[in-house]
Amino acid sequence: MVLQRLYGFLFFTLLFLMASSTKSQLVGSRKTCSKEGAKVSVDTIEKGACFSCVCKNGYVTCTDGCPKIDGCHMLVEDRCCKRCKGCMYNGFHHPSETEWRSPTEPCTIFRCEAGVITMSQLRCHTPCSNPLPPQPGECCPTCPECRMNDQIVTDDRDVTSDDPCLQCRCTGRRMVCSKKACPVLQCSPHRQVHPAGECCPRCVGTRALVSLKDTCFIKTSLFRHGHNFSVDKCTNCTCENETSICKRYTCPILDCAPDLQKSVPGSCCKKCEIPQLSGEFNSVCFYNNNLYQDGEQWKLDACKSCICTRGMPSCAITRCNTTSTACTYGTKFQKVPGECCPRCVEVEGACMVFGDPHYKTFDGKIYTFKGIGKYQLTADCTNNTFSIGVANVLVDGNSSSTKRVSVKYLNTRLNLQQKGRIKFNGTIISAPFKVDGKFRLETKEENSVDIILSNGVRVFWNFKSFVEVIVPANMKNNVCGLCGNFNYDIQDDLTSKPGKVLSNGEISTFGASWCLSRKTECAKKLKNQKNKSTKLLKKKSCKFFNSDIFSTCRSKLSVQQYSRACKMDMDHCKGHKCYCDSLMAYARECERLGVDLISWQKHTLCDSSNLKSRRRRPKKLHGHNRHIQNQEALLLKQMPKFFNKTRSSKGVPLT
Repeated sequence: MVLQRLYGFLFFTLLFLMASSTKSQLVGSRKTCSKEGAKVSVDTIEKGACFSCVCKNGYVTCTDGCPKIDGCHMLVEDRCCKRCKGCMYNGFHHPSETEWRSPTEPCTIFRCEAGVITMSQLRCHTPCSNPLPPQPGECCPTCPECRMNDQIVTDDRDVTSDDPCLQCRCTGRRMVCSKKACPVLQCSPHRQVHPAGECCPRCVGTRALVSLKDTCFIKTSLFRHGHNFSVDKCTNCTCENETSICKRYTCPILDCAPDLQKSVPGSCCKKCEIPQLSGEFNSVCFYNNNLYQDGEQWKLDACKSCICTRGMPSCAITRCNTTSTACTYGTKFQKVPGECCPRCVEVEGACMVFGDPHYKTFDGKIYTFKGIGKYQLTADCTNNTFSIGVANVLVDGNSSSTKRVSVKYLNTRLNLQQKGRIKFNGTIISAPFKVDGKFRLETKEENSVDIILSNGVRVFWNFKSFVEVIVPANMKNNVCGLCGNFNYDIQDDLTSKPGKVLSNGEISTFGASWCLSRKTECAKKLKNQKNKSTKLLKKKSCKFFNSDIFSTCRSKLSVQQYSRACKMDMDHCKGHKCYCDSLMAYARECERLGVDLISWQKHTLCDSSNLKSRRRRPKKLHGHNRHIQNQEALLLKQMPKFFNKTRSSKGVPLT
């Protein structure tokens, strides 16, 4: 006892750290990139081997691969990461938060938590009437159907009952239900929380301690090798090989509602106290002002369903896995309608055509192709169910622009033109308009139209030169055209119609392969001539990307490629609002990332009240240059001063 007190005193004099953030971190400013989805090497920076980096939304985005350490109160550090201390047992090392079973006694389960092993006995539960014997090496009988009170049990989530410590999981189409004891925690009681409805308490915060040889740390105490001790009435421990090995009693399974589960004085387990009911009430259940017969099941929501048993409702609840939220490229973590738990789902593909014209493929590649004529923007190249084409026309001799969009689907043809004109099978129509089972037209924004096909494909057209096509995730690997093949791989986006993957220097060949017009028309070349009269306007208008208008989005999406497209457009067009298409492309990508940009069109003079046709020529050619200068001066005078004066610096990529 004297030795334990002495070590207890030493414990409080050791170096002790409550860490709020302990992962490896990169310091510096974010670096831009252009090959969306491609891996990026960072071997030249310190500890570069500790990070895995890819190009995402125009930025180099890195992850360190370190495990989560939230709640760990026994941190150790290796070359790359701070990790939670593992456990030694019978000569083998087990990482923290892992479980294993005794090879000779399958009902004995072990769990390592921050240098503490909890050993307990499983209690089995069989919620089916026809259970099968335990599988080889398993403890509990299995049910042939993965269902409990109409709740589907899957490999990646548990279903519990009124006893939150009872867990049912499906493996190989067989369901196993069991209860185990909660792990012994490393942290002090005042650093523990017990969320409502959860089985076990957990630690909050983190802690790193100096290691002592042949010594076990637990809570605020130290114990020497071979020392026996207790942490509560149900748990006895021994210190072995700097690991606390604790045997904990597993409480019986409770089959009553939570409000009937009562603590028992002198015991570490609760028990059910069910009131005695008369015969007529012993076979029915009252729940949320509804009456249910004995054996009747009902569903409350996607996560909870109940059954009436002996006059008492018993409910099964799906527990979602909240730790596996790291989704791969091309997927995002979201809740699917009708399902209880969010999961990683493949994202829809978005392709845009804007400006002179620039194309952003479904997989994120941005390139410029100024081909004149009709081209296949995208189409179902597997089942030939739909196709979308664009018609590009020559403007001012040195520039091109998208003038029309055609949509073919289920024996119908929509032709989207400029100035608000829409044709359906040759007949002029106006939005809103719909054909049941085929498509509908909506006008969510002023001076634009949305076409929603019954197969989930959506087309946005602003009646000038901006096109956006959205395809659902099930179109992956089934589309082709100028928008690419939608396979989450940017490297093969320039795949020509014959199937050859071309390089960035062969964009003209790639674009021409998807020509729907006469080959001679698609082969026309534009004059490489800049419009010098717009130099000041270009410098001012393209700086909108670095203004406060888009400040909430710049950390999520790089402006580099959109700003470059803006400058190209302002170089070659003779209008004054040629920058608006690039701003719109960036703004719509921001909206897809969840950034709400309020009134960006108004602040950039791209709204309908200010925006005129970007290609309009003055009626009188006499004094043309003077006319251009006057228009520029007027526009520059109207521009608000939203530009910040800070320069972005290049540096090391951040996570």
